[in-house]
Amino acid sequence: MSVRIRAFDEADTAQTVALWHAAGLTRPWNDPHRDIERKLRVQRELFLVAADGPDIVGTVMGGYDGHRGWLYYLATAETHRGQGVGAALVAEVERMLLAMGCPKVQLMVRPDNAGARGFYEAIGYESFDTWATGKRLIAD
Repeated sequence: MSVRIRAFDEADTAQTVALWHAAGLTRPWNDPHRDIERKLRVQRELFLVAADGPDIVGTVMGGYDGHRGWLYYLATAETHRGQGVGAALVAEVERMLLAMGCPKVQLMVRPDNAGARGFYEAIGYESFDTWATGKRLIAD
């Protein structure tokens, strides 16, 4: 595997959005292009990609609000699953969050996404019986 983890660059946008669509991460109420634009304005260094040559084969967005860190948009190309790309992306963003003083990281997984749940459990994430809720402030 010749995959290199690096910071996202605007030139990665089309491949990143295509990867998110292929991985089933996008939803009609979230415009992935706007999500990228917003991320590039806040802690852009925590937006990572895995590149295999010129191809984007993985992504992760991280964030830290001073209380806890969050992970979003973890995706690995079907061609690169099972090769450690997702785990490497998570490990790198965790390292960066820890360097910022982040004591805990969390994420949300849809209840029907057994594959993602199994992946996160395998790399040490705990499942909690909590209720996740949200409120849209800007309609995309």
